[in-house]
Amino acid sequence: HYDGEHILHKHATISEFREQASEAERGYFSFAGVRNPLDVLVSRFVLRRDGRNAGEDHREQQGFIQAHGGDFNAYFFEYLVRRQPRRMGLAIVPGDWKSEAFASIDYIYRYENLQEDFAEILSRLNIPQVRELPMDNRTAGKKDYLAYYEDWTLNVAARLFADYLLRFEYEPPEYG
Repeated sequence: HYDGEHILHKHATISEFREQASEAERGYFSFAGVRNPLDVLVSRFVLRRDGRNAGEDHREQQGFIQAHGGDFNAYFFEYLVRRQPRRMGLAIVPGDWKSEAFASIDYIYRYENLQEDFAEILSRLNIPQVRELPMDNRTAGKKDYLAYYEDWTLNVAARLFADYLLRFEYEPPEYG
């Protein structure tokens, strides 16, 4: 709808873009999205639990969830505390969010404000919005993400993601 041209893969990083970009392209207005990592983790859990988007590298997680009766907190402990999340296909935050390249992005939109932030991006580029963004990739069957956490996992998650939450102005979760 905006005459864009697809040049990289889905979820490409700013560093990947800059590696292949021309000098003129490096000067383009850039924007990227962030999402609350506590919400992302619950979406990953629900998708694995329900067998959706469960590629070969995610089948182990799906089996673990099934073996533990669909217990999110057991999943959280196993894959976020006991194991290294990056090896387990849990790209919960952008891998380069602390990089100089990420810091140079002109506008960071928040997934939770996608429509409003997209309208702001178009406004900054003097592009009229031709339609509302379609919201067709929601995780079906998912409750509010905080409902999945027990106090101890919420406490651990708040500490694990403290820097990220602060950097992107997410309210730290309250726990008992």
